[in-house]
Amino acid sequence: MQQATWNHAQYLSVLSWTLSSAAITSAQLFLVFFPFGSLDEYVLGWPLGLSLTANVILAIASTLGRRDQHVRVSLTDNGIQYDDESESYRRTELLSASDIKKIRARRNPFFKSLTIDMRENNQRFFLSNVSLTETFLAEANALINRNAGNARQVGPT
Repeated sequence: MQQATWNHAQYLSVLSWTLSSAAITSAQLFLVFFPFGSLDEYVLGWPLGLSLTANVILAIASTLGRRDQHVRVSLTDNGIQYDDESESYRRTELLSASDIKKIRARRNPFFKSLTIDMRENNQRFFLSNVSLTETFLAEANALINRNAGNARQVGPT
């Protein structure tokens, strides 16, 4: 059984960049409030602004990268099993392959995200910072296409 899970290693990588950026920004802010000689002219202006911007972007990315740490998506014979085992949101759904419109993985600069779009009610299941293989996507799309073909054949004649 193929699974897509939360990618712990990628999260730690983004978190380490976030903490490094926070350390650099903190050092720059320290030099702004406690200037040593003429160093403040090298810290103020665009270097501090760039550092603050990078820190905010990385903090948002690490927060989003941690969001779905208890989610697991598994392929079954009947469809896709979506499990969210977080304390506040316990949810288990069996997504029938005939109800799934499409499944895709997107890559952003920090991590991959898995999106499952359903045919009805414009519902979407999501797993950010996913660890999955290309065979997972190929098998999931084959399952969806096979059931979509069977649904067309069984329909009214």
